[in-house]
Amino acid sequence: MAQETLVTDEVKAIIGVETVGPPELIEMKAIKDYAKAINWPDPPNPLHVDEEYAKKSRHGSIIAPWSFYTSLGRGVPRQRVPLPPARVGMNGGNDYEYFLPIRPGDVITTTSKIVDIVEREGRAGKLIITTSERKFTNQNGEVVGIARGTGLSQY
Repeated sequence: MAQETLVTDEVKAIIGVETVGPPELIEMKAIKDYAKAINWPDPPNPLHVDEEYAKKSRHGSIIAPWSFYTSLGRGVPRQRVPLPPARVGMNGGNDYEYFLPIRPGDVITTTSKIVDIVEREGRAGKLIITTSERKFTNQNGEVVGIARGTGLSQY
């Protein structure tokens, strides 16, 4: 007898479907506040908070810390995966790629999609592994970063 799969055609249909969030204007204050927060209690890198220092750098201006883009995209509509509630769910890990600096005045648009959903059978039951991707693009159409995440759901 064939075992019933949780990854149905309906579930597979959402793979690759992109959702787009509203454009976000990056303000100097947001960059400085973020830099201070992630370095607390130590002082932040002057490249992120000191305009005179940053002007003399190879970047020519203040830039956001590399991880700043991960704080963006909160307005992106979430994909609802048509699966029953899991017994246990957890983060299976994250991966980040950073391509270009984010500067004050940039406008960043975030797109999100599920790139894969895999079902595995384990001793404790079915495990669904969901891989998602968030892409961060600036006003010039340049990808500044990509964040990938893996979600684990036990059924």
